[in-house]
Amino acid sequence: MPFSPRHRQRPAPPVMLAVVLLASLLACGALAPCAVWAQTGAAADARRPAEVAQVLFGIISYVRWPVARQEVRVCMLGAPRYGASIVDTPASSLGQRIRVKLPAMASAASECDVVYMGSLPEGEREHLLAQIIGKPILSVAEPGTSCAVGTMFCLRLTEAQIGFDVNLDAIARSGLRVHPNALQIARRKGPPP
Repeated sequence: MPFSPRHRQRPAPPVMLAVVLLASLLACGALAPCAVWAQTGAAADARRPAEVAQVLFGIISYVRWPVARQEVRVCMLGAPRYGASIVDTPASSLGQRIRVKLPAMASAASECDVVYMGSLPEGEREHLLAQIIGKPILSVAEPGTSCAVGTMFCLRLTEAQIGFDVNLDAIARSGLRVHPNALQIARRKGPPP
């Protein structure tokens, strides 16, 4: 086929090439941090359940009951977001045997040494706390749930770490002894956002 001037492609003007190239570079540069952040966020989300379990069992290791326990019974109540990781942890934490249970709400005061509270309707949470306040039962609220008056430890999540807040009044009324190191850890709020 002979060459026809009507079918010849015109070269793009240099300004147009520069704009396309600059837009491509900006798009790649702008999207790369987002992709890295998404991967980092996903990895952090995958680690969160194990980290929550580690913090919970760390708190338990700092607590002493008025009567020594052969086995610490951890009861998960409500709808815990991180419950599967707590159930899957080893049967001991720093020398203490731990057994995780899923009891009925009504039997928490008689069957539990530790109450780990997931998401609960406010009325049920108040009823549960009314059963256990003043008894040697450690109460821990899961991150992202409301931290009701009477809960001893309230776990909190930040981007970088998992921490907790402490209710000294609730601990004092329970008869439990909490090592001062746990209280020092609670004072550390982590880096500012």
